[in-house]
Amino acid sequence: MPSRRRVLTAAGTAASVGLAGCAGFGEDRFSPGSDADTDWPMPRGDPRNTAFAPDAAAPRDGASERWTHDEGFDVRTPVVADGTAYVPTAEALVALDTTDGSEQWRFASNDQPWPAPPVVHDGTVFVTESDEDGIHALDAETGDELWSLDGDRHVHVSPHLVAGDLVNEPSVLVGDATGRVGALDPATGETAWTVDLFGAVRTFAYRAPMLYVGTSSGEVSVFLAEERERPRERWRRQVDGAVEGIVPTANGVAVSSFGGPLVNLNGDAAGAPAWTAEERRAGSTPVHAGSWFYSVGYDAASATRSYDGEVGWRADAPFGSAPSVAAGDTLYAAGEEAVHAFDLDGGGPLSSGKRFSHPVPGGGIQGLAVADGALFVARQSGEENGTTLYCLEPN
Repeated sequence: MPSRRRVLTAAGTAASVGLAGCAGFGEDRFSPGSDADTDWPMPRGDPRNTAFAPDAAAPRDGASERWTHDEGFDVRTPVVADGTAYVPTAEALVALDTTDGSEQWRFASNDQPWPAPPVVHDGTVFVTESDEDGIHALDAETGDELWSLDGDRHVHVSPHLVAGDLVNEPSVLVGDATGRVGALDPATGETAWTVDLFGAVRTFAYRAPMLYVGTSSGEVSVFLAEERERPRERWRRQVDGAVEGIVPTANGVAVSSFGGPLVNLNGDAAGAPAWTAEERRAGSTPVHAGSWFYSVGYDAASATRSYDGEVGWRADAPFGSAPSVAAGDTLYAAGEEAVHAFDLDGGGPLSSGKRFSHPVPGGGIQGLAVADGALFVARQSGEENGTTLYCLEPN
């Protein structure tokens, strides 16, 4: 097929990268993704927050700019579904065609809504706004409001979808600044149940049949979830710092917190810590792929084996705070003024596994997503109408 996209050749930005360790990657061999029509309907890709799209086609050996978008000063993590990227900006939620970046619609309930990254499910976009107390359900094609729910407590976190295997009736979760969690019917907004926790709700995760909630007070609460029934709490565990991300697996629960290291809690022992990774190499919400967690810290990226904390590889370089994502056999990590791509397998004992870097002038990367055959990079801009979103495709 002839190319449908504008291609701009860009030189990769060099990074000083070294390899440490090469532990047992034979148990997980990753293959390049080939599907150019995959979606990324949630900020971390799916309800389990894996941030990993195993079948998705994406840049492996270099990247070209399919298009860029200039939008004010700040763009957060986009989500992508059915050929549309839904981009939260300071002034609106903006829907862009992934083919050429053309605007389809935008939604804002006031002048400065600061929407959180949304969730897309079954033709509906669910979005919360930082200065409001509710949630809006929008038609994914038109942006028309289908329903909205106003509350009396400040809602400041992205909604979360409970769906997938073993879930017959999906729910949309919302959390507020007082610790209240609510489960809503996606079609009507009707509240199925609520629970109250200590501290502002900051993040969710769902791995059937368990629901995980993290708060600003550093609490991780785990519930046995039953469809449309109030969940039963199983255990709570305190971590150091406000919870930023939760990734449950068969081997425990990986938790990242503000200013703290990545810690893995034992899911079968009331959340007792199983292992802790160094903050310098694993300070962000990780990718979960195979038997490994992939995360970045302030001066390294690394692969950590989920069941024992063993380091598979480490790439030394300065990295930003945005969590990494992965597709096929490639990890994408935000650097200071570039996005870097690494081999998930580490590249072998004599290689760093570094594949390429693509420059992002001015830095300030806020979030990454992989869908529709491309890597999406959202950033802050230091100037009005500066580039805030890159759509990168394979060379």
